[in-house]
Amino acid sequence: MSTTNYEKGAILLGTALQGVVILDLTQKLTGSLATMYLKNFGAEVIKVEMPEGDKARKWEPMREDQSIYFNYLNGGKKSITLDYTTEQGKEILLKLIQKCDVFCIGEDVPNPERYGLDYESLKKEKSDLIYAAYSYFGQEGPMKSKAGSSLVAQARGVAMDMTGIINEEPVQSGPSIAEHYAAGFFASSIVMALVDKHQRGIGQKIDISLQDSIFSCIEAAPAAYSTVGEIHTRKGNFDPSCAPYDTFETSDGFVSVGCATQIQWERFCDVLGFEDLKNDPRFLDNKGRRTDYLFILRPLLAEKMIKMEKSYVENQCRTQGIPCCSVLNIAEITDMPNTIENHFIKEVKSKKFGKLGYPTLPFTLSETPSEIFTDAPALGEHTKEILEQLQISTKNDEKE
Repeated sequence: MSTTNYEKGAILLGTALQGVVILDLTQKLTGSLATMYLKNFGAEVIKVEMPEGDKARKWEPMREDQSIYFNYLNGGKKSITLDYTTEQGKEILLKLIQKCDVFCIGEDVPNPERYGLDYESLKKEKSDLIYAAYSYFGQEGPMKSKAGSSLVAQARGVAMDMTGIINEEPVQSGPSIAEHYAAGFFASSIVMALVDKHQRGIGQKIDISLQDSIFSCIEAAPAAYSTVGEIHTRKGNFDPSCAPYDTFETSDGFVSVGCATQIQWERFCDVLGFEDLKNDPRFLDNKGRRTDYLFILRPLLAEKMIKMEKSYVENQCRTQGIPCCSVLNIAEITDMPNTIENHFIKEVKSKKFGKLGYPTLPFTLSETPSEIFTDAPALGEHTKEILEQLQISTKNDEKE
């Protein structure tokens, strides 16, 4: 088992996080996604699972009792089965902690102090430990340790109230954005703590919550409320600050158009033949177009757009520098030249599932690129190996 050497530049050799060892007790999406990011940049991730395994091992889509979802999140990690609620399991876990740089724990251990897995207890065992914890609603306050989910985090984080059609019911996002925001913050905060440890030689506690992560994306809404009492709520696809900035149905699908300036509006009318709207006194400036937009300008645009093909609208707008795109599904985007040339999706060959298409990370490093690992470990696959490295006999120990 590798241990990190924090001599100058050590963590930058070969891969960005080479030599960093992460002990990961998290399950499901948030924690697993965060440690996947770190694994892809060279960290060694030891996934500690209770004997029954991570719940995500049973998540759809499945093939022959194997989860493609779990496989995506945990490729290249090591798995050890360990019941850390027992005296023997706790002893092994503490030995593992001595060998790691980062300890990750999530909401699946709602009362870590009960098992001596809270920060203060583990700091006594390893003073320079980076202790990274995430929860649904925060480590303090009345919601501490309460059950949660992505849906509930979006509801409590205000994002759901701001998503959907005006005067209709709130809607959660399609992707699990609360988990994805939290995972991104989780991973980046771990990297910042590693840099600080590299510079000062000390560890620290990281505290992330899904509610706060999703709440952070609502931008100036808290300031608007605290200063002028304005409540930002759902408004559909249009932007009240400029018009038209919206999504329209065409004869063969949907298209999103953003006319943020006067010149874009005029060119939009020119290329699509909307001279009547361009010359209408009500729509000569942005203020006029925004006034009662949903009831005046939008119905007029919708009546015209429904007669056009989405590709025609998109191509015409692009020639004039107007932001515009068809609303794409996964089948449409996969083989697009822009997707291929920018490596948004990487095809990997899995021993378990055959050919798979995985989304790549949304950033690249020229000198220390990331790597996508094809297969997740079997439950407890590395238990014997890890225990032997700790010089612990596997006889009567946790089963692989």
